[in-house]
Amino acid sequence: MKKNITIFCTLLVLLVIGYFFIANQKKRMVTDNVKANLAMNDLEGPTRLSLPMEYKGMNLVAPINTLNKSTLEDLLKNNVNAVSIIPYAYVDMDAATVNYNNKRQWWGERTEGIITSAKMAHSHNMTVMLKPHLWVNHNFYTGNLNFDTEEQWQRWESQYEDYIMNFAKLAQQENIELFCFATELGNSVAKRPQYWKQLIAKIKKVYKGKLTYAANWDDYDKVPFWDELDYIGVDAYFPLSNEQNPSLKTVKNGWAKHLDKMRLVQKKFGKKVMFSEYGYRNTDFAAEAPWTENKNDINNEAQAIAYEALYQTMTKEPWFVGGFAWKWYADDYHKKPKNKVDYTPQDKPALAVIKKWYN
Repeated sequence: MKKNITIFCTLLVLLVIGYFFIANQKKRMVTDNVKANLAMNDLEGPTRLSLPMEYKGMNLVAPINTLNKSTLEDLLKNNVNAVSIIPYAYVDMDAATVNYNNKRQWWGERTEGIITSAKMAHSHNMTVMLKPHLWVNHNFYTGNLNFDTEEQWQRWESQYEDYIMNFAKLAQQENIELFCFATELGNSVAKRPQYWKQLIAKIKKVYKGKLTYAANWDDYDKVPFWDELDYIGVDAYFPLSNEQNPSLKTVKNGWAKHLDKMRLVQKKFGKKVMFSEYGYRNTDFAAEAPWTENKNDINNEAQAIAYEALYQTMTKEPWFVGGFAWKWYADDYHKKPKNKVDYTPQDKPALAVIKKWYN
């Protein structure tokens, strides 16, 4: 009896070991395949068909207290030639108000920090884009911003105009090369186009640099005022593949339908296209819905492949001027354990891909 029990236990242990060995091998095979795809890309790099990008940029997460020179030096080491600086404002939907330059905000989001950051970037020979963002709350997409009454709309629009004109004047004062006067406000643009057209006219009276708007990937084709701007700005979180570990070829194929629409919009307005934001989190399904943050299984290779596919695809288009990857921490947030899964390419294989294409 004891002998039978011993044999049974031994078989059970062997079965468990075998199961975990096979599961481990499958997981390793998937990872190795993704790494092989990435390694093959690294050998290719930009080709004679790849066109240079004018803006090899990063969206800079505002520093809490001060901007260290080392942050800009790290960006330069990775061939970044432009930074997007973001002065946030907060919207109270009930009161229909816009609040900015709040003392509770991080230094890098307030006027003092914006001016200092822009001067430092210029001293490092970097192009600067000033890109105001609105914040409502963690679960609110600004593209859905809406009010019930005309009075509320007019109050919000008046305060938003004050906010934007303040930073338009600052952009002119600091010789900031690009001004992106709004980010992902699709519902407002659709419902109140005349407001935006008159605002653009006012901005142009005080700001003489290049002007754009950051439209979301799913509504940039509905913006009615591209002909008034210098660039068609797109926050390019296009869905490209629903696979957990897509190959480079799969992700590149996912660009086809989006490119068709982009070419039509570009041709209609005769303006070059800038990706005011683009990026991927280092997770499984990184290219499925890049605007979401609900996947948390680390997959650095999937992030890197998504970047590689974007560059290989977009640098073949003569109207593509590059853009600003989302995002780069001025402080050490990316080093905290809770931020191991994030958009930033810092300390990840994706950074080598970016550096290669930004060369």
